[in-house]
Amino acid sequence: MHEIKHKAKIVQVLPNFVEAEIEVKSACAHCALQKACQMHEVSQRKIIIPLEQGKIYQVGEVVNVSISLEEGMLAAFYAYVLPLILVLLTLFISLMSGVSEIISGICSIIVLIPYYFGVFLKKNFFARKLNFKIIDKE
Repeated sequence: MHEIKHKAKIVQVLPNFVEAEIEVKSACAHCALQKACQMHEVSQRKIIIPLEQGKIYQVGEVVNVSISLEEGMLAAFYAYVLPLILVLLTLFISLMSGVSEIISGICSIIVLIPYYFGVFLKKNFFARKLNFKIIDKE
């Protein structure tokens, strides 16, 4: 099984979960010329990881976390692909029905508001489907 792996630093330990911070790097972060062009971007993301029975972690500990490739692809689909399809479909349908280009563009962007609100309401569903795992300590 293929996995997506990251290093994470534990920032909070809860009874059944660990909150960890992973460093997300853009593609520029691996470029040899990143210091010359100053276009690179690095940001921190917090993730919640369910604890396995008997495992003990401490704040500040560096661990390796992973998520299966299938779960990563599912997350990318819901975050990027499905909204893009929704925007393009709304734009195409509104243009074909005779609505002006400006109104069609605005509608195709506004359609994202209920979409992401629905994703927010279904966060428990996504939390069950998309789980990071701690695979080992650093």
